[in-house]
Formats: sequence, structure tokens, C-alpha cells
Amino acid sequence: MKLRTFACLSAALVCIPALATAQTSPMFSNLANPAIGMNALFSGQGAHNLDGAYGLQFDEAEISLISVVDPYWTFAGNIVFAPEEVDPEEVWVRSTSIPSLQLKLGKLRGTFGKHGLLHTHAFPFVQAPIVMANTIGEEGFKDAGAEAAWLTPLPWFSELTGGVYQAIPADGGQPLDFGSTQHDNVPFLGHFKNQFDLNDATTLEIGQSLLQGRGTDEHRHAAYGADVTVRNVPPRSSNQHGWILQSEYLQKGSRAGGSYAREQDGGYASFQYRLSQVWWVGIRGEQARKSFTDFLVDDTGASIAGKVNRGSVNVGWTPSEFSFVRLEYSHSKADAGVHPTDDRLMIQMSYTIGYHPAHAY
Repeated sequence: MKLRTFACLSAALVCIPALATAQTSPMFSNLANPAIGMNALFSGQGAHNLDGAYGLQFDEAEISLISVVDPYWTFAGNIVFAPEEVDPEEVWVRSTSIPSLQLKLGKLRGTFGKHGLLHTHAFPFVQAPIVMANTIGEEGFKDAGAEAAWLTPLPWFSELTGGVYQAIPADGGQPLDFGSTQHDNVPFLGHFKNQFDLNDATTLEIGQSLLQGRGTDEHRHAAYGADVTVRNVPPRSSNQHGWILQSEYLQKGSRAGGSYAREQDGGYASFQYRLSQVWWVGIRGEQARKSFTDFLVDDTGASIAGKVNRGSVNVGWTPSEFSFVRLEYSHSKADAGVHPTDDRLMIQMSYTIGYHPAHAY
């Protein structure tokens, strides 16, 4: 099954196949009028360990644009409006005419891992796994650069992706330090994805990822990842039943003087089950080591690192591919901090109008 991308119809990752190489679609073929869509995300939470009033809040609005440039390129952009900033999250062009090879240039969401490929409104749970923000970023690795994805000639879906990116230091949303100003500092990425048909309803996907560059301290900094996903979509009732079993491990570290130091690492395992056309349920367990999270603080209120275990359960109502309402509960326990346990109840609402680009399968 040689499919490069799948168009996802809801945050529960209900997907339909798209062509392996980008094609001109009637949905965005008008050169003078790019296809435009918008998503709005709202949430509310109750968490007794966090300072702040309870209530509904606006998280973000995302405007998506896509259009054909010419017979060789498609242009796309995602601009996110959050309460405190406006972020051109992704702005890139993608080749459309090279057989088995796809080039992508601009500000990218790097092809690393599984969860890191998702936009916030496509997360299967309200909260991203804790390990994400401590390794490659809560919303994945995002940077200016170029990627090339090669669909190999193997008899199953097998894709090899390589990328190079701008050298930038770590900041609030980017935990990896690639900030060396040396001329030979070109952060690079490698991603290898293989997908197998287990039967007519079930697929197995295995992925490995590497991201490496030189930091402001002139040491090598890197992130590593491995993921496994088993997905079941019954061909005769694909909009009624199905399930997704997924697990991912991520690690961040640095190398100096010939020795490697593991800094933060962890992983998660989740299971989502489709009860009917409009109802999904999910459960996830995770662990993050030497990691930071919002409730892990000392007696002065300063953030500290520790080992955190968290379990989450949710139920989602998805009346159409354009909206969902999700209720979620999580329980966390850490080995440090003045409040080592955390319980919270969350609600999340997502609404989409117009065209929206395909999410990763």
C-alpha cells in the first residue's frame, strides 16, 4: 500500500488516502484564489495545583492556505493566532513533478516521530505527552529548512526522509540547542518509516527518527525517536468502528569529549477506540524522566525537573469532520516538587471551516 499522506477527517484521526505524490486538486487549483480554511480551539480545565481561575479559554485560531504555484510547486501556509503571539507556524513549497521524490522548502514541521507531526487541534489527547516539550518541542520540531522524502521501491510502503535546517539556539518552544555560529553547523534530520498490511483492515507502522546539530556550547546535541502504530479500519464500516494502538519513545542528549550524556527521555503508549460514527474513547500512559512540567515546582514556585508518570482517559464526540468536543481526565505523580501529584479535568472544543490540509497518517 504505497500511500504518502492521508486526509484526516477529525481529531480522532479518521483518515482517507491521498495520492503518494502531490497532485493538482480542484479544491485548490484556482491560482487567483487559494483554498482557505480556519480552525478555532477552545479549552477549559480544573487543576487544584495550578494557580489561575477556572473557566473556558481561547487557545488558538489557525488559518490554512494552499494553492498551486505552477506545474512544479504547491505553496501552503499555516498561521496561528494565539492569545500572546501570531506565529507563521508553517510556510513552505512542495514539489509535485518528481517521481518517487518530494522536496519541501520553507518553515517546516520537521518529519520527526509520530506525535510531533500533529497540529494542536489534531492531538488525540488534550495534553501533549510530557516528553515532547522536553525533547523536540510540545508541538514538534519547527524550523526553517529543506526536506527530501523518497518513496523507496520496496514492495511495502517505505519512505526515507532527510532534512537540513537553520541553526537556532534553544528557546521556550524549542528545547534543542542548535545555536552554534560555526559555518559547518547544519542541523540535520533523518526519518525512516515502514508500513505493512497485516490484513485488509489492519496496518503496522514502524518509524525511527534522528535530529542532530551543534549547540552554543559547541557540543553535539541530538534527539532520537522510535514509534510503533497498529491501526485498524474495517473496510465495510470505516466510519463506525476501528482502533489505534500507538507507542513512541523519545530521547534528548548531548555529546562532549567523546562521551554521550542523556538529558531527558520518556515515552507513551495509547489506545483509541471508535465506538460509533460520532464517539471515540482513549486511554494513555506515559513517563518522562529528568523532565519539566507545569505542576512540578519547588517551594519558591520555580520549575524543577523530575520523573513524572501520567495516565489519561478521554471521550470525544465528533458529530462531523469539522468539529469535536472532548472531555479528559488525567492523574500525574512525580518524584519531586511540593505538589508531587496532580489531578485535572479538561474539556476541549475544536471547530473548522473551509479547506484544511491533510494531517499525517
